[in-house]
Amino acid sequence: MCEYTYSNGKKCRRKPLKGSKYCSLHIPFEEGELLYGEKIKEIKRRAFEKALERGVRNFEGVQLYEVMIAGKDIEGPLIFRNSTIGRIVIANSKLKGLTLINTNVESVVVIESSINFFYVNGSTLYGLSLCSVEFSSSILIRNSSIKYVMLNSVEYREAQITAEEEYGERGRMAGRVELSNLRGVRRIAINSRYPLIKRLAEELGIEFNRKRKPVRIHMLYIGGIKFDESPRFKRQVRLYINALIGGLTIENTSIPGHAEVVNSRIRYPEFVHVTVHNNFVLKNSRFYSDETWNLTFLPNLLAELEVLGFIVIENCLFNNPYLAEVFYRIARTTWERSGDKEKADEYYYLEMIARREKLLHHYLRGPKTPRRIFRLFEVFFEWLFADLTCKYGTDWRRPVFLWVSLVLGVFPLFYYLTRSVEVTNSFFDYVYFSIVTATTLGYGDLHPVGVGKMIASVEAIFGMFMWAVFLTVFARKYMR
Repeated sequence: MCEYTYSNGKKCRRKPLKGSKYCSLHIPFEEGELLYGEKIKEIKRRAFEKALERGVRNFEGVQLYEVMIAGKDIEGPLIFRNSTIGRIVIANSKLKGLTLINTNVESVVVIESSINFFYVNGSTLYGLSLCSVEFSSSILIRNSSIKYVMLNSVEYREAQITAEEEYGERGRMAGRVELSNLRGVRRIAINSRYPLIKRLAEELGIEFNRKRKPVRIHMLYIGGIKFDESPRFKRQVRLYINALIGGLTIENTSIPGHAEVVNSRIRYPEFVHVTVHNNFVLKNSRFYSDETWNLTFLPNLLAELEVLGFIVIENCLFNNPYLAEVFYRIARTTWERSGDKEKADEYYYLEMIARREKLLHHYLRGPKTPRRIFRLFEVFFEWLFADLTCKYGTDWRRPVFLWVSLVLGVFPLFYYLTRSVEVTNSFFDYVYFSIVTATTLGYGDLHPVGVGKMIASVEAIFGMFMWAVFLTVFARKYMR
């Protein structure tokens, strides 16, 4: 009998190889190569395939150069414990589950396959790649050392209604992809380029669907990640999320590089004790939340998310103005801290728009009491005098354009059409009167009559207000 002893105290009952105390699955690589040379690879491969054919699904302490499962339908979960494997490749197959516990693997690649659950705990991997994979339970990668994690076109297919879902619980395990307490991580990527897929297709003789589809899951949880802090990675994108449809939670993680979320639809984005040492980019994405989440989680976002570089938000949509206000506020503070006031003003303007929309939505709901109607007028005047005139003090061109267009064009045209200024000889006299009125000089050589008095009064107030606006904006833009 083989001399390998399982964790339960029992010994392996397989026949040992000639010249060794261990069977073909448990014989160490060095001993096998010394006895059989390169043939040991084929011996181990045949032994593993025969074990699968006999219905063996639980492997402990095995040492394999490669586990290749292509075009198979395996009933029952496939489990590896305390094992050492060069590479695991699963292609065009259906598995009940794949579990790696305290196992060392060079790389795990699952392509064009369906799997119920995938569980890794206490293991060491160089790379994990899931491409075009459907799962019906969960993908849990925990307490392991892993350098690269890649999920491409991964989709959760609901098998049945879970108890958590029946009662509306968001923290359910079904549809959950969890990456927690990982060490030595260099990069986590969702829908990133996978350069080895062509080589794998040629090696296996299988045609894969190389077109990337969105990753559709219930929740992506990333927590307790310890990234490789080598200086050669500090300028790289360490967390890349592309085309993700689902919830996102990141907690207790320090990212010594850049983070990106692009082309995604994120529900309930949560960041708890998260530090990004370089830039955090949100681009071409949509973010969704509800009122309960806004009251419970969103107020803490300002304190829980720390970005030492910049937050860049481009072409993003938020279903809730409060959510937009908080994200734009965090982005503004990062640019202000660096001294780039121009970019900070862009996010300040977007923040104020979101704040105004939040107030508008609040007062439009419910009964129209006098107080609510008064507040709605406040929102309207805020738009009229703060946004329309100068974009909340961030744009000096707008008040100049408004002053020039109205004083030199619109008001003179009103005077001309109503013939309400005496005594004039040409249209230029109306322009001259408009300028004198807007600057409140009032020379008296021309004077309004009839409706012109009302127009001139409005223009005088407008002129005084616009000069104040222009001076304020100019001082804010160039003298702060």
